[in-house]
Amino acid sequence: MKKLLLAVLACFVFTSLSYGTNADLFELDESKINAEFAELNELETYVSMNENVTIHNIYEENAGLVNGMNLSYGPEGMMGQNGFSIDNFEWGSFAWGLCCWPVGIFTVLINDSKGNDHKISYLIGVGSFLLLGGSGFGIFF
Repeated sequence: MKKLLLAVLACFVFTSLSYGTNADLFELDESKINAEFAELNELETYVSMNENVTIHNIYEENAGLVNGMNLSYGPEGMMGQNGFSIDNFEWGSFAWGLCCWPVGIFTVLINDSKGNDHKISYLIGVGSFLLLGGSGFGIFF
């Protein structure tokens, strides 16, 4: 009985002492935001004055405009992206592969309305199932 009371008391103490606050969750630093928008406005005026300018030209000729900005202009940029990345990941198809892979064959792999990203996510889910389930199966036996 003492152990039960001690456990209940410990749970009560931990829950009363641990609390989260969201007082600073929506606080904004308006001066920082205004400074970033000023940089963007300066870049916008430069691009509007020079019609055929590209981001590559800006980096070569006037790098001070984009010095603090995180812009990518190479083939790894958003427009030149090829292959599969975490941005293309489909969580629903991954769940079909991880939790219920036999049914997922029919709902994802054979389904012609699903795209390549869905199928790759499904196969990643099946691979995760095999890694997790295989190791668990080996430990079990």
